[in-house]
Amino acid sequence: MPSQKPSPAQPSIPAALVHYVARGLIERSVSIKILPTLIREISPAPLPPDAFLSAGLNAPLSQWRLNPHHEAPTLFSRLKKTLNVGSQVCNITWAQLIASEPHQPTAQLVFAPLALETSADMLRDFECFPNWFADEGVLLFAHFAAGGLPELVNAQPEWLDLLSHWPNIMDAGARLQALRFGLPVLDVESVPLAYTDCATMWHDVNALLPQLSAMDDDSREMWHAKLQQLFDQGLRELSVQVLYGQVWQVRAPKQLSDTHTVSLESLTSQLEQRRTYK
Repeated sequence: MPSQKPSPAQPSIPAALVHYVARGLIERSVSIKILPTLIREISPAPLPPDAFLSAGLNAPLSQWRLNPHHEAPTLFSRLKKTLNVGSQVCNITWAQLIASEPHQPTAQLVFAPLALETSADMLRDFECFPNWFADEGVLLFAHFAAGGLPELVNAQPEWLDLLSHWPNIMDAGARLQALRFGLPVLDVESVPLAYTDCATMWHDVNALLPQLSAMDDDSREMWHAKLQQLFDQGLRELSVQVLYGQVWQVRAPKQLSDTHTVSLESLTSQLEQRRTYK
């Protein structure tokens, strides 16, 4: 049997963009009035711990680096973990992130910048959110939203065919309400990305549009040529729409008891009201 050609690795979203979004989530957390015993960051590129401390988030911090595929820890990272040297960041795969079991140990305040970009269906995978944080806790998440890369779509409308995986804010809000998250807090920000060379722009477009990596070489080259044409015509900036959200933990509805108690005073009053006199 002939060996299969390995599929190319999906380019990663630039760490600087992930960090920008993560800091945006931290800024949006200032109005949250809880005292967490554990803070967790789930991110393709975790922030330096000082970013949380400088924002007054002083609770113990657990950071999980999200990898699309399982990566065995290097000897150096295992040695650091054994000796407890430096800030420890644990690797987690997409399969582990969306597993049906609650994340342990549970965190009351969770930041998840662009953690859903590996998802094939973001709105569907919102159903995993309750496992990510504790009762009485808050999850702050962010992902790319519809309306991104207008510079490509306006110049070459065929790019729109590759953008259908980004949900809009209305659909996101409706999905969260259907999952009984109450009234989620959502807002959208347009984030510009500047470039000085087409190679970097092409890398980032591949990271933003995973359909490109699944194409054959001829199809990918066709899209590359389209982008190169726009770059040669002066395109130096792209923009993405980032949806920021806050949700509180789902609460199970209180069950009504089958046993009802009535005070003696209430029963006597009802009997007196029903009594008739001749």
